[in-house]
Amino acid sequence: MEFHCPECGLPIAVADLAPAQGIAVCRFCEKPHPLAACQEAIPFEQRNIIPEHALPKGVVLEETMDGFRLILSARSCIAFFLVPFTLFWVGGSVGGIYGTQIAKGEFNLLMSLFGLPFLAGSVLLVGFTVMTICGRCVVELGGGKLSIRTGALGVYRTKSVAWDDVLSCRLTEATSRGRSSYSTTYQVEIAAERGEPLRFGVGAERKTVLWLSRFLAGRIQRGR
Repeated sequence: MEFHCPECGLPIAVADLAPAQGIAVCRFCEKPHPLAACQEAIPFEQRNIIPEHALPKGVVLEETMDGFRLILSARSCIAFFLVPFTLFWVGGSVGGIYGTQIAKGEFNLLMSLFGLPFLAGSVLLVGFTVMTICGRCVVELGGGKLSIRTGALGVYRTKSVAWDDVLSCRLTEATSRGRSSYSTTYQVEIAAERGEPLRFGVGAERKTVLWLSRFLAGRIQRGR
């Protein structure tokens, strides 16, 4: 027997059923509902779907001929701090080690080897800074394939899976502990029949990741 949310129509996992209390919790709406109502609820794919216009900030939805394209901005206000820090770091470390050699027209092997960790750190720092300025994550369904591309300035890391192999998606949380506080990050996890789950959305606000997981869950149900 399948259970669906009376509000959104998406399926409710067995782990979210509480028969003793007579309720079931929809993880997409984050609300409890009577168990009987979930048994009689009309599934999402059988409803007349009204397009979602209330897009979260930083999300763009484009409908295509054979699917859709979701664009999630990875820009962050931390860029106001990272840009000057990156310029200072790269100029002071890489510029000081390699720039002086270039200016003098000399090559110092020992100094060049010593500067390799600073060079590697600078590359990572520049890449992270660029992501906070113009980075984005593109989730695209087309040609029977679901692809997730993350990057900036035309340089992307791509992960993909056949759409027919996609089973479900959900919002997941990860908590990390600092010296005196905890921080929680959220992401969408897409389970596939073969291979590792696909994940994206790290760093986005919880309400944005929840909207993305709900949207994808609805598309998965509609496509079945």
